[in-house]
Amino acid sequence: GERRPAADALRRALDFKTQGTQCYRDKKYREAIGKYHRALLEMKGLCRALGDPDVGARSALTEEQKGAVESAELECYNSLAVK
Repeated sequence: GERRPAADALRRALDFKTQGTQCYRDKKYREAIGKYHRALLEMKGLCRALGDPDVGARSALTEEQKGAVESAELECYNSLAVK
């Protein structure tokens, strides 16, 4: 099938964020920080890909997915700031 790198990166980022949240709940703070950083790195790569007009990936994300990226990013930064 057709490859959708933007959607894949978004899913990975959200997976890392979810794992980070679970680690945080389990008081595994060091592990949580690592997961949040991985999520943010995925999102940075995603934003870079979307910012490249040659990639044509910008249209690969729906408005809902763009919103998910923004809220996930905020959650990661907020969680990192607490520690």
